[in-house]
Amino acid sequence: MQPVKDHAATIEQIRKDPAFSHVYLDISWDEVAKYFVATPAVTKIAADPINRYPDRFLFDTDEVAASQEKYLKVYYQYGPLWNLLDKETSVPRAQRKLRTDLRRSRLKVRAWEAAHLHDGRP
Repeated sequence: MQPVKDHAATIEQIRKDPAFSHVYLDISWDEVAKYFVATPAVTKIAADPINRYPDRFLFDTDEVAASQEKYLKVYYQYGPLWNLLDKETSVPRAQRKLRTDLRRSRLKVRAWEAAHLHDGRP
């Protein structure tokens, strides 16, 4: 992971392109957090697209919950970013949307399997 020059403009291009309507941006990784909170100016730049498109950003964790402290490390690392998000903006809202989309997708996959596979074979 390297900081992308003009990453906000890149995100805007992705967001506006209908071919990428399925793209979500996962900011859960500590390497991303490191760059997003490097300076107040960079944190502001990172917060702007999240405030504009909160349903397109995901935050969760890649940590195995060995301890609560370790599990929440990246969440706390993002503290300066969370402070810049609008009251209406909620990254967990994006998680709920993604879970709904995944459930719908799972149902479609199972329906396709039932229609096209017999005894687990094509």
